[in-house]
Amino acid sequence: MPYKVGKQTKTKGWPILEFKNGKWNVIAHSDSKAKAEASIRARYMGEHKK
Repeated sequence: MPYKVGKQTKTKGWPILEFKNGKWNVIAHSDSKAKAEASIRARYMGEHKK
């Protein structure tokens, strides 16, 4: 899967990372790990539903 949840930060919460062009880039932040994981599932299903 090209997405993963990063380590929690003090100011922005949990980063959502996308693997693109050989490196991990932060594409969004979430205030809880559960919400970040749900967002990843939604993004992944959105890409593969086409």
